[in-house]
Amino acid sequence: MRYPERINKILPRIMKSMNLETHFKELELIKSWQQIVGEKIAFHTQAININDGALYVVVDNPVWQAQLSLLKNKIIQRYNKMGANLKDIRFLIKKGGSPKE
Repeated sequence: MRYPERINKILPRIMKSMNLETHFKELELIKSWQQIVGEKIAFHTQAININDGALYVVVDNPVWQAQLSLLKNKIIQRYNKMGANLKDIRFLIKKGGSPKE
């Protein structure tokens, strides 16, 4: 007869098999967007996803997209100092309004 395993023994295996640790890390990095870029930039932008080493960010107009393209390498460096492994940032323009809507 097998005895029940403790949850603290099972949970790490389940998280690893489902790759949840990576997803939680990515979520934390997305939530860190305002901390990385500052309040002014964050007002006009929103980090929405990380996929294959690329952070996807919605911007509210092409001017912010151009400005952030100039800051891309600096932003990637800041993220990577936090333990991310970003290779690129892709800026997407939100049609018709603020990225927060």
